[in-house]
Amino acid sequence: MNRKIFALGFSTLLMSLAVGFAAAQTQRTYSGTVLASQIASTGGSSSLGQWTKKLNCHDETECSRRLVQAGGKYVLMTSKGVYQLNDQSKFAQYAGMRVTVTGAFDNPKKTIEVADVQPYSQSATTAGVQ
Repeated sequence: MNRKIFALGFSTLLMSLAVGFAAAQTQRTYSGTVLASQIASTGGSSSLGQWTKKLNCHDETECSRRLVQAGGKYVLMTSKGVYQLNDQSKFAQYAGMRVTVTGAFDNPKKTIEVADVQPYSQSATTAGVQ
């Protein structure tokens, strides 16, 4: 009986440690361009022409804002891929701009849990993902 209680307690402790370790995500910096998900999914800046024609907009900023107003999401397009962003309210002012995002990548959600966003600075990207 005591062995079963000990085994159960030990298993619970191990599970708690595993969950705690997974929750303690490392913050990193990511640099890229804030775009609407629709633009990013069709190739980013190289596909902008089709969006300017469809939406009668003039640049990435205007097209991204219109697409997000129509139901899209802001994403961060980097040289390594496209990242979902958890706090959409922080990105409207940066639509179409290069930025540096600090946050932890939530792999199950495929989303950057954003702690901070700033206009792009070359010095801020030396240790992060570009």
